[in-house]
Amino acid sequence: MCSSVKSSRAVKKSQINFDNELSDQQRLSFAAKANLAQVRREQREAINKKWAQKHAVKSPKGLV
Repeated sequence: MCSSVKSSRAVKKSQINFDNELSDQQRLSFAAKANLAQVRREQREAINKKWAQKHAVKSPKGLV
């Protein structure tokens, strides 16, 4: 068995071409979903950062 690339196999193109096949309404819908996802991501990151600061491991300074 050889692990070389087989040049005889055709490369399949994507089934959906997003640039040409989406209506304006679909574009707006996808943009709204992406914006909501970005807001949720930012909120989650802020909550995780606050939690990490609150639960940070505090090492005693006097013990070496």
